[in-house]
Amino acid sequence: MVKYLIDKILITLEVGDQTALLILVAKDGSVHRKGNGNPANTDLVLAQGISHDGHFEALMMTIDESIFNHTGVIRLPNPAGRECRLSLIFQGRNEADFSFRVIYSEESEGPPQELAQILINAVKITEGWYQEQLKPEAEDKKWWQVWK
Repeated sequence: MVKYLIDKILITLEVGDQTALLILVAKDGSVHRKGNGNPANTDLVLAQGISHDGHFEALMMTIDESIFNHTGVIRLPNPAGRECRLSLIFQGRNEADFSFRVIYSEESEGPPQELAQILINAVKITEGWYQEQLKPEAEDKKWWQVWK
């Protein structure tokens, strides 16, 4: 059992020389996210903040303990297209560090389903928070600004 040691998760997806997605969620409520997985959207900002919506706990509930038996780097054969790199790093107490990195190609077989599903879940879990952070500050109405 190692899941209880983990207190932060970093997920990155790189396509070619672009970071298509970066998500960091921590047990203390901090959330950092940039991108949506599409390497063409490089103009998206890095949103950082504290959330009390349980993003970390929600993501941890979707992770099967057994994946921690298979950490390391996987390089998939027969590359075709731009190189893609999916990294998942789980860190925590007692120097806990469980890292996965899958190197594959845009037009070939993707990462193992277990790791791809963690990425998909992280995007879904943080999407509402991320979209809220991307709204222009001009839209933020203060309680005293009744004219907005």
